Amino acid sequence: MIYAGIFMKKYYYVVLTILLGMICVYLTGYMVRSSYFIKENLVETMEFRNCKIRTKVLKDAKEVAEKRNYDFSKIIAVNFLENNNSLTKLHLKGKNVKRSEKMYIQFSNQEYQKIYRGFAAILNDLKYFPVAQSRSSEYWVGYDNSFGADRNFRGAYKHEGCDIMAEKNVSGFYPVISATDGVIENIGWLPKGGYRVGIRSNHGGYFYYAHLSAYANIKRGDRIKAGTLLGYMGDTGYGEEGTKGKFDVHLHFGIYIATENYDELSINPYYILKYLEESVLYADY
Repeated sequence: MIYAGIFMKKYYYVVLTILLGMICVYLTGYMVRSSYFIKENLVETMEFRNCKIRTKVLKDAKEVAEKRNYDFSKIIAVNFLENNNSLTKLHLKGKNVKRSEKMYIQFSNQEYQKIYRGFAAILNDLKYFPVAQSRSSEYWVGYDNSFGADRNFRGAYKHEGCDIMAEKNVSGFYPVISATDGVIENIGWLPKGGYRVGIRSNHGGYFYYAHLSAYANIKRGDRIKAGTLLGYMGDTGYGEEGTKGKFDVHLHFGIYIATENYDELSINPYYILKYLEESVLYADY
């Protein structure tokens, strides 16, 4: 009986040890999965659409991508997720990016791919600030972060872009250029946007230029290069074709991406414009 009792105690200890081991393995796996969990359609939330992106992060990521021959937007996507859905600092570089990416692919591949494709559409084709600067005039442009601000034309709505305001309030003065390579997908009059151009970039982003005073020699379907003249900054819109003067001269610049539930989902272009300020083309005007 004594030996039987000792045996039973040992048996219970063994079983308990096994159970505790299984619990530890489960909890460890749960913690790992939780660390690399991405909520469904994060790409469609304001966390993504209105993400604060520091210019230094984009510059550093571009440098890492070029040095290591790695995808720029993968570096951005992984850092966005690792930094609690923000891009105020570049935490991971090089091998650490690839290691984290493998974990996201393992545990949340579908959602990770949505985030990656979203950043690629926004960032991969950017080259130039969308307004050329004069070689001779002191007049330039200014802009604030007006994404999401209240607007009203035929009903209240939220501003889906960034207004680049003219210091010289003269229609037809400032050349508007394409920020990316791409194809002219839309051109012509919109009651709200006036004379506008919509360009689909190579990675799927839709770049929108509105309130133009006039067009350059372009047409729908043209494949163009970044820096191509699209037209001139104006004050058209808020009415039937030809309406102008309802507001100060400016360029409404918008960026849209396609997602699971939206054909065109607006992204805050303010931080993109800050990044592109270091890539300005000059023109004679």
